[in-house]
Amino acid sequence: MSLSPPIYCLSVVSIDPLAGKSSLCKRLIDSNNDNYQLFLSNNDNTNISSWYYWGSIKHRRLDEQREAIFHLIEHTSISTDINESIDNYLKRISISSLRVEEKSTSQRKLFSKDKFNINGFLCIYDLSSNKPIADFIILLHALLKTRRSIIIATTKNDLVTNQTLLSIEFEHSLHYSLPNIPIIHTSAHEHVNIQSVLELALHACDETTKKAFHKKYIPPNYIDAYKNEQSLKHIIQTEYRGLLTRHVPDLRVGSWDKFYERWQNHTCVQTFIDMFGKQQAQCLFHEHIGEIKRWRQKLIDERLIPIIEMLVGDQKSKLSSKDNILEQLQDDIQQ
Repeated sequence: MSLSPPIYCLSVVSIDPLAGKSSLCKRLIDSNNDNYQLFLSNNDNTNISSWYYWGSIKHRRLDEQREAIFHLIEHTSISTDINESIDNYLKRISISSLRVEEKSTSQRKLFSKDKFNINGFLCIYDLSSNKPIADFIILLHALLKTRRSIIIATTKNDLVTNQTLLSIEFEHSLHYSLPNIPIIHTSAHEHVNIQSVLELALHACDETTKKAFHKKYIPPNYIDAYKNEQSLKHIIQTEYRGLLTRHVPDLRVGSWDKFYERWQNHTCVQTFIDMFGKQQAQCLFHEHIGEIKRWRQKLIDERLIPIIEMLVGDQKSKLSSKDNILEQLQDDIQQ
């Protein structure tokens, strides 16, 4: 009987309340683009408790040697309602264990214990903000005292025009005093380096790799990760278009609803919708139907119409010849 994968708890923290913690958490837990867009439209950034449980996600390492289940915890920002000091805030988010009794009954059912330990911290910094990193460094030093693994994730890299330069400057400013904390550059909106966060977290929490996990896995830089993501999107889109070409060769399918009802469980369709959304899948379907209609019209114009005109022309010629013969006969009779 195979052993169950280990369970780790990852705590997501940030000094800046607008750093994008929730967006990154949503992407880590759920890769579906429609769900992410719905989250963005409904997210009001209000949370009365000190931390929020996002759920769990299973991740298998790239070398397939290890896998684990991660519980994802997001700590809320500094409370302005009670004028929370930064010292109290740092103390609150750097605790190495959490109690579940403060959660609602529905959320308590998600945990097997009333108390669980934090295995690692994911520290969020908004690279597009251009804010001083002094407070962020204070946060990192506070978390170092917990002796838990720490990962730094920069967010909103898609909003940074000179991303390569800023990321290098950010890394240099931290590596001088904190050389053993790995940094990964992400974009929740563009879904860049999301899986790499989980890959790095697994190395950070696993007992066999945690002592030097920053050397075990080097995440790709943002530009390379972005290119890889775009290549993957191109492949998935090509496969979806190929499915439409093979299985919707004419207008018999007719509508998107009929197509979706039949093919919604196909891996190719599910993968495309997961990455691009159902609306985009529908748009490409209608685009494909439009191409079929244009191709049919072109076929009619270039091949069928000339044949019809030729047949009609021959028929007119025959009728004209018949009329001439009748006229000639009438002339002969009169003579």
